[in-house]
Amino acid sequence: MPSIAPKPCSVCRRLVVDGTSRCDEHKVKAGAFADRSRGTRHERGYGAQWAKLRAMVMRRDGGICRCAECQATGAVIRAEEVDHRVPKHLGGTDDPANLQAISRACHRAKTAREAAAARGVGVSASAAEGGGGRIFAGYRQG
Repeated sequence: MPSIAPKPCSVCRRLVVDGTSRCDEHKVKAGAFADRSRGTRHERGYGAQWAKLRAMVMRRDGGICRCAECQATGAVIRAEEVDHRVPKHLGGTDDPANLQAISRACHRAKTAREAAAARGVGVSASAAEGGGGRIFAGYRQG
């Protein structure tokens, strides 16, 4: 007889009897994004100071994606995130000159390319494309 009352998995609603909030299929795997060994966002350097810096970069860049591909093509896509041009693990810093507003799709594609380069492998076409962003009708970046 379990000592803790079963409760539904927070993902699929299947009953969980081990006292956690997820069934075995949906438990966080070691090394996954939500893995506790990565530390909290504050422990990784993305606390209140980062939030202020992020807001400043978004204002500076006008909320428009400033990635190299969008700059080269003149695409005007709404930015949702802030990215390090030179990744921190390669010596990049939180200096505003190293930060750029970027769309979620472009950020995902850039991160996939950087991760593949770090592993010494290629990137799939779908990851390199990054999915679409939102183009503001009638506007081209100039």
